Amino acid sequence: MTRVFAALGRNDLRGVGRDTLLAGMFVAPLVWIAVVRFGTPPVTRMLAERHGFDLVPYHPLILVGFLLLTSAIIVGGVTALLVLDERDARTLVAVRVTPAPLGGYLAYRAAIAVVLTTVYVLGTIAASGLFPARLLPALIPIGLLTGCSAVVIALVILAVAKNKVEGLAAIRALGIVVAGLPLLPSFVDSDWQIVFGVLPTYWPAQAFLAASAGETWWPCLLGGLAYHALVCWPLVRRFTRDAG
Repeated sequence: MTRVFAALGRNDLRGVGRDTLLAGMFVAPLVWIAVVRFGTPPVTRMLAERHGFDLVPYHPLILVGFLLLTSAIIVGGVTALLVLDERDARTLVAVRVTPAPLGGYLAYRAAIAVVLTTVYVLGTIAASGLFPARLLPALIPIGLLTGCSAVVIALVILAVAKNKVEGLAAIRALGIVVAGLPLLPSFVDSDWQIVFGVLPTYWPAQAFLAASAGETWWPCLLGGLAYHALVCWPLVRRFTRDAG
């Protein structure tokens, strides 16, 4: 299995290196970090001085919208595009008749997505300058949960897209849903906000906001893990069926 992972990793590096679109998606978070780190403080001061509005309580929402959830859509989207390329090249059909089972291929894709998303979450939010350093350890499990969301996003894209063009369209559509709608519960003063839990990214978003507010966040983590496992199962079965 280790040799399989190494071979797939080398192939991914070559693929991303040749595709400027994929490479661009990977470096996009650098732009968002700059926007958040250098744009938020002056906007916060301006709103306070000119309009008497305190933006500081909304800093965690800014981090969720610009950095946390976009990490999931970027990594999930890139993962899906790589798989779509391999599907077009009939690589997945070939995998079925090699010593590396399709399950191992999926495990590799999921593991890389979770690890990359966690690195993105830790790196971008730590570099934002808006998150207290004392709470950074909580970002590790929250980042891992966000990585699970990236896996679900990738599987959803693969379920609806037949080629790379359709995959890009799905990424744009899902970006609005998974990176925008999970912010709304913060403005809904009702127990019905749990309805947003149908979105996988709702769970890491709520865990992050709870941690930022000094509240108990681990129930969101556990609930999110259970929900992601529940959602992934039918999506994995569909992918396995379509890969043939």
